[in-house]
Amino acid sequence: MSGAEQAGMSEDRRKYEIFVNAKRKPWDEDIISYTQVVDIAFPPPHKPTEIFTVQYSRGPKENPQGTLVEGQTARVKSGMVFDVTRTDKS
Repeated sequence: MSGAEQAGMSEDRRKYEIFVNAKRKPWDEDIISYTQVVDIAFPPPHKPTEIFTVQYSRGPKENPQGTLVEGQTARVKSGMVFDVTRTDKS
């Protein structure tokens, strides 16, 4: 089996499928943090002047929608949508 086939298989076994800025992303964990969502949307490094806003919807009944700030986490479910915006205060 080729490396590409193995990579495809591992993605098929992902626990959840989430959407970050309209892009489908596989996710294995039950919880996702503010920092993890930001890094998916805007891969590091980040400038000290950048501020990120994370809003989510279509979450599980414990947290169906809301906003994440630095240090917070949210329980994940397949189909959950995260919208991340970046502002540069330079």
